Amino acid sequence: MSGMNCNYQRRVTARELTAALSETECHHCRVSARVLLERGAHLEVCAEEFGSDIESGERLLVPIALCPSCHRKNHLDAQNRHNPCQFKARESRERMR
Repeated sequence: MSGMNCNYQRRVTARELTAALSETECHHCRVSARVLLERGAHLEVCAEEFGSDIESGERLLVPIALCPSCHRKNHLDAQNRHNPCQFKARESRERMR
């Protein structure tokens, strides 16, 4: 991931990785994989929370494809610092709203 850590990338399975990267555009900004390749970049995999188990609190994750820019933004917390856990970064941003 563009020189930054992403906790999800350490636990994603090959199957999930393949499924997410089969997308033809960024999940957030919709830039196409073809345009990214022309720029010398490619789609990256991160996760989005689909839901959570009420008893265990475990998050149900869905792998998504993101362009490097959106992936970087996905990991910024409320102070615009990188957090390897995109969910903690998002929670920090949401508390500041």
